[in-house]
Amino acid sequence: MKATLIMMFLILCINLFSQNQDSFPYWLEGTWVIESETGNSYEQWTLENNNLLYGKTYRVFVNDTIVFDTMKIKRQQNKIVLEMAANIGNQRVMAGFVLSKPTSEFWKFENPVTDSPHNINYWRIEPNKVYVWVETMDTEHACMDFTMLRKNE
Repeated sequence: MKATLIMMFLILCINLFSQNQDSFPYWLEGTWVIESETGNSYEQWTLENNNLLYGKTYRVFVNDTIVFDTMKIKRQQNKIVLEMAANIGNQRVMAGFVLSKPTSEFWKFENPVTDSPHNINYWRIEPNKVYVWVETMDTEHACMDFTMLRKNE
């Protein structure tokens, strides 16, 4: 009985430790095209070091580039966190979204406090194709979703 409890505790500790040591989403690095009826937008991720990716979403209008959002994904206290602007009520704040339930293909970032976005999901369908959807806390609102294709650079 005692050996079984120790074994269960060890398995639980190993499982928790392995979840904290998730690999980093290096596959996201690069420029991604988001096609729509009104034109293309882009999501660009730049690897700063092994623990930090800088991201931005933007659109090019003739000679002007409009940046919609800036983000970063970083390793922070053995967790992977996506930081970006979010809403709590009517207040705009910088918020951290902690990675939960990652696999090599699916990365879900969640923040239990923010209304919009509430979670951000990246599903790598193919090496050069990612489906992204962002959900709000209000289930009455539809989530925003789009497909990103890796831009040939």
